[in-house]
Amino acid sequence: MKNYINISHILICLALQGIGYALTKDPFIGAIAGIFFFAGREITQTEYRNIEASPSKLRKDMNMFGGFNPKYWTLKALIADLTIPSLIVITIAIILQIL
Repeated sequence: MKNYINISHILICLALQGIGYALTKDPFIGAIAGIFFFAGREITQTEYRNIEASPSKLRKDMNMFGGFNPKYWTLKALIADLTIPSLIVITIAIILQIL
């Protein structure tokens, strides 16, 4: 079984959340920054997989929404690199908001 926990992504999301919280006292600002950072990164990597799968291997031949094509998303990218860090920072933001 593959390891679907990417500690570095969790730590970076937590760091962005901490910076956002320190600057604005709003725990959701940093959480959103971390989520969008990794969402953009994973969409970009999906675009590269889409380009590599095309016959010409050129970006111009990729659909405008090529990064959102579920055919080129990997389970690791979806779970370990995006979903788990997102859930952790959202949970922490909710807890901090309640306190």
